[in-house]
Amino acid sequence: MQRHPKSGPVGFAFLASLSLGLLSCVTPDAKAQGISADPFVAQVTGEWLGRAEYDGNALTRTRSWTLELQGQFLRADMRVGMPNGFSFGALMYCSGVAPDLYEIVWMDGTGRCQSLRATRDLDSGLVSTTYLDELAEHGPEWRTWEFESLGPNSYVERLFKVLAEGRELLTVFSFDRDEGS
Repeated sequence: MQRHPKSGPVGFAFLASLSLGLLSCVTPDAKAQGISADPFVAQVTGEWLGRAEYDGNALTRTRSWTLELQGQFLRADMRVGMPNGFSFGALMYCSGVAPDLYEIVWMDGTGRCQSLRATRDLDSGLVSTTYLDELAEHGPEWRTWEFESLGPNSYVERLFKVLAEGRELLTVFSFDRDEGS
């Protein structure tokens, strides 16, 4: 895969956006009914605004969550805005495989299309995935994305770099429901 000329911010944006698909927590019988049967999906459906700081840059993110194809998939549209005027877009579809396992198809403005799997801890509700970010600033790096709900109107996403000795927190995006939606 070719490196994008703005690979630092784009690599981060990919990881931050990955959270879109991971938010689809599915109940045991939801597969037959589609993802729309999941109570969490009802919480995230709608418009969201996010903010974070990454590598000294203030970032903004908008996200729209909608049900597609008779409620079988959760679709997430995302845009990250950066201080230099560069913006990054992504689209993700998510489906439930099991109560703690999700399949995600990710597409972004770099032309990347990737299939991912995410898991949900059934006790804490934490949703996460670990993947190889080929657009990271210093070459391919393993990253972990985590999602944590803070209630019906807010959530956070955490992005980590995976190291041999553990993980390094890269950023935290804080999202609030867009009341204008």
